[in-house]
Amino acid sequence: MGCTDSPGYNLPPCPPCARHGTAARVARKDCYTEVALPLFENITIVQQPVELGSLARRYTEEAVRFIQRASDSDRPFFLYLALAHMHVPLTPSLPPAPGRSIYGASLSEMDALVGRIKEVADSLGKGSTLLWFTGDNGPWAQKCELAGRLGPFVGAWQRQRGGSSAKQTTWEGGHRVPALAYWPGRVPAGRTSHALLSILDIFPTLVALAGAALPPSRRFDGLDVSPALFGWSDVGHKVLLHPNSGAAGKVGGIEALRLAQYKAFYTTGGAMACDGSTGPAERHQPPLIFNLDRDLQEQEPLDVASREYQAVLPAISRAYAQALQDIAADNVSVADYSQDPAAIPCCNVQLVGCRCHGAHGATQDPHGEERTPQLCL
Repeated sequence: MGCTDSPGYNLPPCPPCARHGTAARVARKDCYTEVALPLFENITIVQQPVELGSLARRYTEEAVRFIQRASDSDRPFFLYLALAHMHVPLTPSLPPAPGRSIYGASLSEMDALVGRIKEVADSLGKGSTLLWFTGDNGPWAQKCELAGRLGPFVGAWQRQRGGSSAKQTTWEGGHRVPALAYWPGRVPAGRTSHALLSILDIFPTLVALAGAALPPSRRFDGLDVSPALFGWSDVGHKVLLHPNSGAAGKVGGIEALRLAQYKAFYTTGGAMACDGSTGPAERHQPPLIFNLDRDLQEQEPLDVASREYQAVLPAISRAYAQALQDIAADNVSVADYSQDPAAIPCCNVQLVGCRCHGAHGATQDPHGEERTPQLCL
């Protein structure tokens, strides 16, 4: 999200990094232009500003090398690959084919990247490697055609009141994401699970599969969900917390939660939509409750006077109170380095925007780009 020389596709578009004189100041945080976006290898900046269109190739090549090294040394490996796809700015390495969109071209590039990693994992250890793929949030609606689509998770109740029900909200379209698990001989092929799972489950599941134990000094919200992956069970979480994500309420506050098929909102609000509109924040006491088994679109909350609402409200209230108490009693760490000027990644403070190119002491890497021997703060 920092400035680059080829900013890619974004709405509204961001300017490239400044090259001479004083760096331009842009008020929008998604067009941060004062320090060029760096690419790190460990703690070394290898390119600044990074060429975004080369990231898919770089990530693929490095992932393949990593898997190959592990195979050559006959060691188990853990590869975490956090893709820039499908977030803006979109920067497909090839222009879209006729009739295809920029979003479609980026999606195809991501598909090829994941396919290549699967191909290598299969060739070096099919049956002994788990691939777990998932997204992190729903579409960023204010980016319009560059954001993707909500599918059935439209948050109809919110849309009637304005704003988006996608990313930055606690509506289903904001945080429900696809997930795929692949492990020949262990994960049944072609099976769909209806278990309620979370990205928080990846850590405890991998720890359990590795035969290790979680640190005992704190509580973990994730579960070992290997029974769901292996098709032995469709049981996942009974309760999931949905922290506020920017559209309404204090960011990080817990004001929505899931209990089995029921979802309760103590605060609602709409994020910025494609047309620039937002939905007002509203507090709900008693909470809005939706039955997602019947109402995946979150269109009609249960009638407060109904028997169903009155039956489920006590359980939701207990789960909510227990969750808040659990958070308050647990170890919490807070770190914010965003205001520390010493933490700004800059490979050459003498150049506008902190450019590596032409920096004193830079060396060439195999890809023909200048490599800085160390990170200068």
